[in-house]
Amino acid sequence: MKNRALFLVPLAVLALCNQSRAASAPDPGDYVPAPAGATVTALYAQHQKADRVYENGRRALGDLGLKLDIGVLRVMHYFELGGKPADVELVLPFGRQRVGGDDTRLSGVGNVILGTTYWTKSDEASQTHLGWAGYLSLPSGAHRKEGFFASEDRYALDLQFGYITPLAPKVSLDLLGQTELYTRDDTTRIERKPLVRAFAHLSYHLSDATRLALTVRQAYGARETLNGSEVLGSKRDTNLMLTWQHQVTDALQLQLQVAKDVKVRNGAAVEAVQARVAYVF
Repeated sequence: MKNRALFLVPLAVLALCNQSRAASAPDPGDYVPAPAGATVTALYAQHQKADRVYENGRRALGDLGLKLDIGVLRVMHYFELGGKPADVELVLPFGRQRVGGDDTRLSGVGNVILGTTYWTKSDEASQTHLGWAGYLSLPSGAHRKEGFFASEDRYALDLQFGYITPLAPKVSLDLLGQTELYTRDDTTRIERKPLVRAFAHLSYHLSDATRLALTVRQAYGARETLNGSEVLGSKRDTNLMLTWQHQVTDALQLQLQVAKDVKVRNGAAVEAVQARVAYVF
């Protein structure tokens, strides 16, 4: 069992590649478009740690000692297409990782991500928005053959939708769906089934400038196989997150988050803190 647990360590690190794409995981209010012509630059800083690795719902390792320091630069330009809001995005993750067991350290720039969003509904009067997005991750990052969390030697296509609606004068709800499709990893030859995630952000608006939000995220799938044999089972994981968001000026927004995996079936159980600064030009 111990040998099997050690074999799971690099897979657990690679599985965190999805979480390193912090910018493509929708935050509360992300599906409210900026005005046409605006360019938004956001910088994310996140610290993740994980000690426990699970296999089929049972703890396989309890002292992983994984620590990730993640940065993400995200640039979004908004315009109109057919009279509806749209944007194009460039996302660049970077960071460093440390695995405690053998003190392995890696750092560098991750895979470049290109994205776009199109809103079929965006009504400021009713505060209702519906958008559809796609993100393509390119195998362009550093150490992608060495198990670096921000890089994999494969393409990934992330498809999303997001719907925002008010529930009460100070309460709003974001409902979001996400699926990610993968090619085979050219280095490890490991194949990954699609990942499906569902989000619900429940926000309480303390004022027009400040919100608090509770997020529940559920993940399914992403089973990994090598030559037809399973090397990592499917996810059936639950994550909770708290968000504080404040609009300092019309152009500047600050965000702080804490998140924790409360249920993990396969892979590492992660705790994270994250800050985001966004500026509109």
